[in-house]
Amino acid sequence: MLIPLGTRTAPEDLVGLLLECHQRIRTFTRLAQEVGRRAELPAAEAVEACARVERYFVQALPLHVEDEEASLLPRLRGRRADVDAALEVMHAQHAEHQAALTALLAAAAEVRRAPGASHARGRLLAAATALSAEFERHLANEEQVLFPAVRALLDEGAQAQVIAELRARRQSAPGR
Repeated sequence: MLIPLGTRTAPEDLVGLLLECHQRIRTFTRLAQEVGRRAELPAAEAVEACARVERYFVQALPLHVEDEEASLLPRLRGRRADVDAALEVMHAQHAEHQAALTALLAAAAEVRRAPGASHARGRLLAAATALSAEFERHLANEEQVLFPAVRALLDEGAQAQVIAELRARRQSAPGR
């Protein structure tokens, strides 16, 4: 397996849960980059890895975006000017990621159809690298400004409510 996903104890605090989502975003972009980079990778492994990448970005990533847009943004908005600016950037970047995500998903599907094609692997590597760069800027904004604001500005009750919303989204997600 290219990148082991393993099992770990899930964090119980809100910021820990959000950071875990960020780690999964990084893991799946790295997985796509590895498939694109490693020409010697067996076709079956490349196909399986691309299916995992597609599944994550189609099913799980939208839940994380909704967590931020529907649960964090309204609770943090209006609390501090720096937080409001970071929220605006976050919101805009969510929309901006769509083109890069579409390119990544198309390239992953192409590799699944023709896992031995070097041009398909090259497109996947390019798409994953571009998306990774976008995500790193995005995740850094959240990790440096928004997550500390969650800890500073949301009391335990508000954080518990957000955690309940996150879990409810995942319980009601298609494919569950």
